[in-house]
Amino acid sequence: MSNKPAKMSFLIYDDKKGPVFLNTNRFALKFTLYVLPIITIISILVIIGGSVYFKQIREMARRKEPAVIRDLKLANSDLHEQVEQLLILNKDFEKKLSSGPTEGVKFTSLAMFKPVAGQEDLSTTPALTVDDTEFDRKENSLSIKFNIINQTKNSVKLSGYIHILMSSTSKILLYPIKEIASEDMLISYNQGESFAFSRLRHVTANFDLTGFDEHKVLFKILIFSRTGDLLYKKLVAKDLK
Repeated sequence: MSNKPAKMSFLIYDDKKGPVFLNTNRFALKFTLYVLPIITIISILVIIGGSVYFKQIREMARRKEPAVIRDLKLANSDLHEQVEQLLILNKDFEKKLSSGPTEGVKFTSLAMFKPVAGQEDLSTTPALTVDDTEFDRKENSLSIKFNIINQTKNSVKLSGYIHILMSSTSKILLYPIKEIASEDMLISYNQGESFAFSRLRHVTANFDLTGFDEHKVLFKILIFSRTGDLLYKKLVAKDLK
């Protein structure tokens, strides 16, 4: 039975230095060539397996998160967005109030509306438009339907109030139905239908035609911002026959 030597010798030839004689331990050589690569591979596999495992644990915890907590997070996010919008709106109001009443500016289309300090007519370059106007006439009622389309870049969120006036030679109907202050017989812009949208808003306005005998009517669509600026105006003639 032969015994393997504990040490191994190597003779290495170098073109510049000449022959070099090296001694090494057999166990150290085996450890370097076999054990270290195996340990490295096992470590890599353990790290990969651990990352996958903890990722699965995190995903399972997320899925098991109570619905109440998720709802609270969503509600908190919505409230945060509303606070930011209110801060912006408050600054706009302060700017308008500080500018005082609008002198020498008259909006003929707003003859029935109370004037607002610093009010501007932005309808010449509207941030929105009205499209797909449809009418649905029944015996004693009429519905007008249309879409408000956001025309701003990046679909900036728009908000405000919608008014629709239906007028004939002897009568005017309002949407939404509202009480007009007896002292001045004028409508406040914020008495309209409230809206807030980023891309598209569908509107359906219903008018009661009980006792309304005329056929040729004119619809006036007015859209205001939250601070009272006129964002959009449109006249639509309709024959109810």
